[in-house]
Amino acid sequence: MAYLDFGLTQSVSDVDPTLPLILHSETEGSPTEFVPQLPSADELGDPLVRFPLKAGGQVIAVGILQLAATGLGDLVDPGRSGRGITDLFVVDETVIGAGDIDVGRAAESLRSGTDGAFGEVRFTSTGDHDGYTLYESDLEDSVVVALGEDAVVAAGTAADVRTVLETRAGENDRLAATYDTAGWLFDTAGLGNLSVGWVNAIDLEEYYWDDQSVSQAAKTLGEHEHALATLSFAPERDEVTADIAVADRDLEASVTDRIESRFGSAAVEATTSVDGNRLTVTGTYTDDAIDIEFDKRGRTETPAAPSGEDIPEPVREAVEDGEFTFEHRPENSLVRVNFEGEIDADEVTIRARPSGLESSMSPADSIRYLNVMVESDDREVIVIVTVDDLSGVVARTTLDEQ
Repeated sequence: MAYLDFGLTQSVSDVDPTLPLILHSETEGSPTEFVPQLPSADELGDPLVRFPLKAGGQVIAVGILQLAATGLGDLVDPGRSGRGITDLFVVDETVIGAGDIDVGRAAESLRSGTDGAFGEVRFTSTGDHDGYTLYESDLEDSVVVALGEDAVVAAGTAADVRTVLETRAGENDRLAATYDTAGWLFDTAGLGNLSVGWVNAIDLEEYYWDDQSVSQAAKTLGEHEHALATLSFAPERDEVTADIAVADRDLEASVTDRIESRFGSAAVEATTSVDGNRLTVTGTYTDDAIDIEFDKRGRTETPAAPSGEDIPEPVREAVEDGEFTFEHRPENSLVRVNFEGEIDADEVTIRARPSGLESSMSPADSIRYLNVMVESDDREVIVIVTVDDLSGVVARTTLDEQ
């Protein structure tokens, strides 16, 4: 399995959509909130950090490609991480994306098909299960998709999808609750912001592309029956914590010594413990250790767009048949802006003030809603519409009044 937390990137606009926590933003002026700036995984000598970045990234990338093949690739968008999938899980060949899903738009994407490298695959609804709508295509090797307001599931068979939905609803026991070793892995290493692991031995080579080799450290871990590696980012302390938990009935002292000597070698603080056939390693990393920094950009004042009577006429005409409503969700630190009616614009931007955090959609002719992350000191959220390079503020709300 692998897991990726898109929420850490918040309103990132220039981060690679495949691995938003791994590849950093290159644009200095982007509205970026707490983006971990890391060197390439290949440049990291310490396998305690390199392994989850490399192996986790490989598995997550495969999951994202599987979603893209269904036409739901735009649900994974770190540039607007408050909308769509915020937590992505890949378990065996099943992809689970949890978040705030625009069901209408996603359903239309499934029905209309996907153009591009994967050809065109159209899905039709085949029924409902536990509050989710199931979709299947006529292609023999296509996946089955379950679509709901809080998650999307894609798997090879309808039975696999139903198992996920029933487990999510509490109708099935979770693996960590029924299998002691799995429970220990998650209790020990946690989930972090990025994680990768397995229960029962696997062949890591299957998850790497042909032109990429598995490092010796990865091979060492891959030889063990059960393992979980996680990375947790702490922007407020400019730190990354890496954890690895390994369980193996045949855990040998020589292997334990090899892991202890290499894993955590670059950490400012590292601990290793062995309890029978179980081994754990924890390391804490700062900028001095692995050249990491958390880049908090986008705090410069953005030039104000005209509002009121000064709104350009093309902008006014683009929204005359539309309306904007605001939903403040302080528990999630975001504001959802619903688009009702017809909005015929080149771009719509939602901006929180004074922080400057924003989300954008272009083109905006079929948009239904956008979420924008807000900070505790934000007092206003505005809607900016752009038509033919002309922009104007067409709606706003005061957060104190929500």
